[in-house]
Amino acid sequence: MAKITLKNTGVIFDATNHTYTLKGQTLSGITGMLQRQLFPDEFAGISDEVLNAAADYGTSVHESIERFDLNWADNDGTQEVADYIDICLKYGLNHEASEYNVTDGKVWASNIDKVYRTGDDTFTLADIKTYGQMTPDKREKVRWQLSIYAYLFELVNKKAHVDKLLVLHIRNKQKRTGGYDHIANAFEVTRIPAEIVKDLLDTDAAGGQFKNPYAIPDEVRDMEQRIRELTQQRDAADKELAEIKAKILADMVAKEQKTWATDTMRITRKYESTRAAFDLKRFRVEHPDIDFTPYESVTRVAGSITITI
Repeated sequence: MAKITLKNTGVIFDATNHTYTLKGQTLSGITGMLQRQLFPDEFAGISDEVLNAAADYGTSVHESIERFDLNWADNDGTQEVADYIDICLKYGLNHEASEYNVTDGKVWASNIDKVYRTGDDTFTLADIKTYGQMTPDKREKVRWQLSIYAYLFELVNKKAHVDKLLVLHIRNKQKRTGGYDHIANAFEVTRIPAEIVKDLLDTDAAGGQFKNPYAIPDEVRDMEQRIRELTQQRDAADKELAEIKAKILADMVAKEQKTWATDTMRITRKYESTRAAFDLKRFRVEHPDIDFTPYESVTRVAGSITITI
């Protein structure tokens, strides 16, 4: 197959006003739509001063990395660029384009931070994030963001295929208390199917409210009060039972009893003891030359959930 050359969409991006224009028509960006449809409380309680400072820092990191990708000699020596180089080497990322514009040609347009070529017709898309903490909501938002990019990317480049979506989490910002908040990480996110992405874009363009298929189902949401009640009952029962057991143990110790029993209940006292534990993690570090495989026993652990009330 012939090597695909990425198409120029013809969209004009105004970085100052952050607007997209195609043949005189203004197109909508993706970020505002995601906040409107899926993440309306993303910046709740955060001051404009903090938001502006975060935006300025993010812009500076993006620009430093972009300059390096366009000209390897243009390395400003920042830790962020050094970390970016390490990530590219670790994951074998071959830069194809920065701030690559994608659009549906009618309503939507956006710039992809990074496009990496993985084959004649395959590409990896990446987004650089400079957050202090990658919360579950932030991870989910960038998953939607990159999935939309992939949908539009393949719309623009008909014969191209996106094989991976990567988040590059890069940060080296000085803390007020001293030192640096240093993060240099990359992780893959699972692509959201094209039909769901299209539904989101079409719904917003029509002025509707998108129903997120990945959101908590209504039937689970309706069970919240019952879960809360059961959790409170369990906690109260655990507390009362612990108090009863403590009193019984104190009585058995005072009377030097090993067991007590009724027709339907048996109480057995365990004597005080010590327990020794083997620190396997430390032993592995101190004895890296030993192969533990013959002594390992692997068992399957069933999946579970944790509910926090």
